[in-house]
Amino acid sequence: MSEPSTGAFAATLSRNASKDVSLGRIEQRTTPGSVAHVLRNAILDGTLPAGSQLREIPLAADLGVSRAPLREALGILADEGLVVKYPYKGAFVAEMDANGMAEIASLRKRLEPFAIELALPRLTGTSRIKVTRALEDMAIGADNNDLAGTIKAHMAFHRAFYELANHTLLLDLWNSWEAQLQMFFSADHRAFSDLHDLVADHERLLTIIDRGDLDEITQEIAVHVHSPSAAEIAAEAAASSNA
Repeated sequence: MSEPSTGAFAATLSRNASKDVSLGRIEQRTTPGSVAHVLRNAILDGTLPAGSQLREIPLAADLGVSRAPLREALGILADEGLVVKYPYKGAFVAEMDANGMAEIASLRKRLEPFAIELALPRLTGTSRIKVTRALEDMAIGADNNDLAGTIKAHMAFHRAFYELANHTLLLDLWNSWEAQLQMFFSADHRAFSDLHDLVADHERLLTIIDRGDLDEITQEIAVHVHSPSAAEIAAEAAASSNA
């Protein structure tokens, strides 16, 4: 079963960036990391939509923190690619690029089977823990209905094969698209009525990988990796031209 093609991607792109939201006050010690954690979850679950402006004064008041840790938190999220900062404008939630995601998907369909092929000899030793632990974390996230945790584990599962491939350029490619992929996964994950279905998809994929049949792996990746549809790309282009 593939990563689902749904209207969630297009819906995320078209959300009103000025929508008022309340994240609630942070009760624990307000370190930049704890503030980043709250904001990260709000971005990934759609509470803070793509393109929305992150105004420091109302955000700090809403979270019950000073602006210093908030500013540092926004810097952390900017480094992760979830937030973009513009001079004289401020910080905004990063927006997904449907055409860019389609290009990433086309590369993944070609390169991920190769990464898995290179990683196969290392999947029988202790290095296998990278993959199985990510799958376990995905299941824990599903049990807790933890969208952000499930996304993190989903990313770790696929990243593990690029890391175990022991191929620097392959891993550099993964790192270059990871932030956009994380935003895309957040839209896809919200399309699952039950996150356990996502876990089942990846258990199936690992079973196929363990059989070691490269043709079967390539065929499975071709349907597993989802990209935005032509209609979604056209909708984004139309929205950009009307902006």
